[in-house]
Amino acid sequence: MARGALAFPVLPGKSEADVRRITERFKEDPEGYWESRRSQGVTLERAYWQHTPMGDFVVAYVESTKPTLAEAFGAASQDNTPMGKFFAETVKDVHGIDITQPPEGPPPEVVAEWSDSQVKKRGKGLAFMAPIIPEMEAFARDWAAEAFSRDAMTESRRALRQNIEIVVLIQTPQGPVTAVYVEGEDPVRGNAQFAASTSEFDVWFKENLSKIYPPFIDFSQPIPGLIEIFDSETLGGVDVTGRSSQARTTA
Repeated sequence: MARGALAFPVLPGKSEADVRRITERFKEDPEGYWESRRSQGVTLERAYWQHTPMGDFVVAYVESTKPTLAEAFGAASQDNTPMGKFFAETVKDVHGIDITQPPEGPPPEVVAEWSDSQVKKRGKGLAFMAPIIPEMEAFARDWAAEAFSRDAMTESRRALRQNIEIVVLIQTPQGPVTAVYVEGEDPVRGNAQFAASTSEFDVWFKENLSKIYPPFIDFSQPIPGLIEIFDSETLGGVDVTGRSSQARTTA
């Protein structure tokens, strides 16, 4: 199974209705959505609207039966279902990305991944993007490999009631960015707890993040400007989390 996140910039001048156009269509036509996603091997999809100093982004998290993340995202270019065609057209209009064409540069790469084998049920998700300092890319890879393999990582994330954390490196014309997905009992609360944490591992983790990301990104503060706009588990009128999408929105 492949899983990971990808960030889509929102073109200047696009409205909230534009940003929500794809996900609202998904909700209106669950059968069409699943027909499209089955053709791509997608088993779970969640999307988040993020406000940043660089503009707005939609960050999508996907789980797929495809063997690699690149194939999982690339399958959308071959989707000839009505929903698949609508998706491709709208992504180009709202985000300026033509997913029917091969992407420039290397494919998105999962550079860090942690999950708790003791957790057997799905939690709520949260995803965001952030640019990294280009000169720190090699350091970031080495540090993430070490950090995510430590026993203290599991202790930290269990304290936050988190069960998944995935970091995807994306090369863009503007430089490298990461798309990060976390899942847990309440990832919004967990993020706030992590920001305030003074545990030895969490402090060390945040100190290294400050070396990798620009100064305007401060992980000692909760990540602002995130709104959940889609969760495929809630389609068909059944919200498996027991809360409405509006109730799970963060500002």
